[in-house]
Amino acid sequence: MNVKPKLAIFDVDGTIADRGNIPPEIVSGIKHLHSLGCITTVSTGRGFIRLKETLGEDFDTIISPEALLILEHGTKIVDRSGETVFGEFFSKSEIEHIIDFARANIELFKLVWYNPLDVSRKVEVCCLDEKDIDAEIKKRSHYARVFVSSLGELKELMLKEKLTNVTLKLKDYVKVENLKLAFTRTDTNVIFQDGNMEFIKNNINKGLSVRNVARQLHIEPEQMLIAGNAINDVEMLDAGSGLTILVGDKTTRDVILSYLSNPSQVVAVQTPAALGEFLAKL
Repeated sequence: MNVKPKLAIFDVDGTIADRGNIPPEIVSGIKHLHSLGCITTVSTGRGFIRLKETLGEDFDTIISPEALLILEHGTKIVDRSGETVFGEFFSKSEIEHIIDFARANIELFKLVWYNPLDVSRKVEVCCLDEKDIDAEIKKRSHYARVFVSSLGELKELMLKEKLTNVTLKLKDYVKVENLKLAFTRTDTNVIFQDGNMEFIKNNINKGLSVRNVARQLHIEPEQMLIAGNAINDVEMLDAGSGLTILVGDKTTRDVILSYLSNPSQVVAVQTPAALGEFLAKL
């Protein structure tokens, strides 16, 4: 890279977080970027509440004071307080389509969840079977309101919200990863990642949101550093940044590289810790 990055945007899970933990090498690497005058932020599939939980005490280090955050696979951009700056929201008919799809494929998943627009509220997690609720409350109640509902009742709840992302938690026997599908009769896409099936609008992605954030900060693409690891990162890894970094083992990297326009220009590292060490040498 001929110039030092002015903006660095990182995916979270598997890129700067290893099984939900931020390695010290990442913190050191990001502090080094700050010493170069670089703004740092994230672009993640997570909602704001879960993001803050993952970053924990490192939130103020990883997210620069002037930064904007890209959430829910690029469908939402927020400020550091979680206030929405941009959102690509589902229409009534799209919510109905998601519920219709869930009803037709109900044997594939066990939970449905979504992030309310108001970040003072907990994530809404719906169990379709009452026998699952105790375990899910134990696992998720610190960040989520866990409840039991029929899909019809859930649809009525969702229609009252402004949603950019709806997640179906797949059952353990459903093994689909790093796959994106587009539907032909509705303006939604589906991302299979981390054991989830996630619905988003088909006119938005992390790449478009990265460009949006860069424009607002008056930063050119070649002045950006972008790092990611999964299928929902493809568009931002292909955004023409000055430095593109792909994190993961070779098998996973080969899958993601097959989607990219210029795979030979991508820097590969194995782990989040290795990414941090790489950043510290820039």
